[in-house]
Amino acid sequence: MPRRHQPPQRQRGVILSVQGWQRLNAAQRKSVFQDNGGKPYTLEQLSERTHLSPNTLIKVRRRTIPVDRKTLMSYFSAFDLTLNPNDYTKADSKSSNYDQVPLKSPVPLDSPFYIERLPIESLCHETLVQPGSSIQIVAPKQMGKTSLMTRILQQAREEGFHTIALNVQLAESSIFRDLNRFLQWFCAVVTRGLDLPHQVPIYWDDIYGGNANSTYYFETYLLPKLGNPLVLALDDADVLFNYPEIAREFFSLLQTWGEKASYGDKCSQIWQNLRLVIVHSTEVYAMSGANSIEFTADVSIQLPEFTREQVQDLVIRHGFSWQPQQVKQLYQLLGGHPYLVQLTLNAIKTEKIPIDQFLATVTGETDIYREHLHQCLWYLHDAPELMSALMQVVNSSTPVEFDPIITARLQNLGLVRVDQGKVSLPCQLYHQYFRDRLKPLGLKLSPETHPASLVVIEGVNLTTNLLAHPETNFNQLYQDLQLFVQLTQEFDGKILKSIDQGMLILFPSSLQAVNFAQEIQLTLQSAIQRDSNPELYYRIGIHWEDVIFCYTGVSEPGVKIAHHLTAEAPPGGICMSHSVYEAIANHLPQPPQPMGQRQFEESEKPIALYQLIF
Repeated sequence: MPRRHQPPQRQRGVILSVQGWQRLNAAQRKSVFQDNGGKPYTLEQLSERTHLSPNTLIKVRRRTIPVDRKTLMSYFSAFDLTLNPNDYTKADSKSSNYDQVPLKSPVPLDSPFYIERLPIESLCHETLVQPGSSIQIVAPKQMGKTSLMTRILQQAREEGFHTIALNVQLAESSIFRDLNRFLQWFCAVVTRGLDLPHQVPIYWDDIYGGNANSTYYFETYLLPKLGNPLVLALDDADVLFNYPEIAREFFSLLQTWGEKASYGDKCSQIWQNLRLVIVHSTEVYAMSGANSIEFTADVSIQLPEFTREQVQDLVIRHGFSWQPQQVKQLYQLLGGHPYLVQLTLNAIKTEKIPIDQFLATVTGETDIYREHLHQCLWYLHDAPELMSALMQVVNSSTPVEFDPIITARLQNLGLVRVDQGKVSLPCQLYHQYFRDRLKPLGLKLSPETHPASLVVIEGVNLTTNLLAHPETNFNQLYQDLQLFVQLTQEFDGKILKSIDQGMLILFPSSLQAVNFAQEIQLTLQSAIQRDSNPELYYRIGIHWEDVIFCYTGVSEPGVKIAHHLTAEAPPGGICMSHSVYEAIANHLPQPPQPMGQRQFEESEKPIALYQLIF
């Protein structure tokens, strides 16, 4: 029997290439502004425009499931593009590596799981084509700052620009010892990134200082060598904020370089070829109370969370066909936190958990969230005033209004949502976790009084000595601080906080406090005998009283008295109050020597002081 003629089968064997993916996304972004009022297309809108089913669109966008060329042609033509051979490639199961999302690293340029940040990306691109322009991208950690930065740089490369992404975390701690050393490192790293010969020593003359030298190096060597503009991106720039003197000078220098582009002199055109992208997290400001860095960019981007529509888009890209109510529940649970949403979708896919089952069993102690939530709690432990404020938010059924500084610090930590100056929690996960974790701490808000010894250690002329011989004395200071920490543990003390040029330490008994202080000074004296030119000395003051402990710390009067006692001690010496003397006089081979009485503002009567001789 003759075989019937079989119609040719469609070739379902191609997926979008990296180039095709980028072309399609660029055209779609353009169409969003021209045809859709700047709002990202929903899956239904794309289906109507491309005449492809939602399931087919999901396959195309995931770039892991092969489709036929006709499908890609329909998608491309819907955005006025012609499908080229370089826009697709044959599907290869071995090369399909997109089932897992890189959760703790930038989303790759060719990943189907990157959610476009519109109109932010277009705004950044329009800014960087302007001469001498700069962009600042700030947000809490894990919000997608570096992923956005890599796409900004990719768009710049498509314009023919040179690009360098410099992660400040690559600098060793020794680089930050002084500004001159840091700027030499900075110039050298940029030079290497441009594949140019290392010429920093030739252009560097110490008589001019680091700022002038680095400016001269860029102006006469680096930028003239390039021809096309250079986009220099500084990622993790918040590392610099641990070194405030260097940060202040460096960002002021970058600001000056941007201004030089508009001077109108012979060098302005050279500086117009430098474009800057500064990327940093906001947690450092939350902990320090600062609100902004000393750098004013042409465009400052406060990277927001995903919208509910963007979360739905990401759900689709992971291949899930959820009901709108399920997406809504996920958004209520996590808000639009990019990392938490990606983390959750990845876990559901990997462990093959039905979404309804996941939503019914998830808690703040679920393994996948534990690290992120513990990090948030760790920040709060170091800032009791923020923890107290967050407790009010957790316990309130309506948004709460705080002092603007407290509001800004909570927002910088990424813990709250702010609307018209009023603060609320961004998601159910945070509410549940902080309600359970902070509620027991609420019992400690009532002050409690216990007797304790307060010890203040203070460096003598510390700042002056560090500036005089920074390399030697910074090393010595580091060793001394290690000694303080080690002995604090040995004598059952607790370091409470830093005070001016020293630290405040608490001990349960006066004898432990005095033995601790004596051990420090004896150890340092032994070191001084080996070094004929010591520069770092410390005074120690010890005071015993009933200390008022509350949620925000210990009572100020006792701390201030201990601080006054420190000022009364000679360099390398120990001064104690009469309350400490009474407790330890009979336990030392040589009793402390009287120093007379002093009247302090924090005490009703004069206090007798004693110096420990050893």
